[in-house]
Amino acid sequence: MSGTTNHRRYRIILRGECQQLLTEDILEEFVVESCRGWTCIVASVRDESELYGLLDRFQEFALHIVSLNELGSDVLRPRAAVGGDW
Repeated sequence: MSGTTNHRRYRIILRGECQQLLTEDILEEFVVESCRGWTCIVASVRDESELYGLLDRFQEFALHIVSLNELGSDVLRPRAAVGGDW
């Protein structure tokens, strides 16, 4: 296997404003924003195993995943990914 890593970026929308819970415990390296009853996370993961591990953590906190979308590499902020007015 080569030294390069192909990270995949995902936008995950959770029901409820849980930004503080997530940033303090499991998501220091991800972009997390809460607004209007939703939390949006933009995460870069190495592989499916890391993605499923992240999703398992949400389940441990009993958080409801509303959507999960793979993003292109040009998306930098959650607001750009969801139109900025969510």
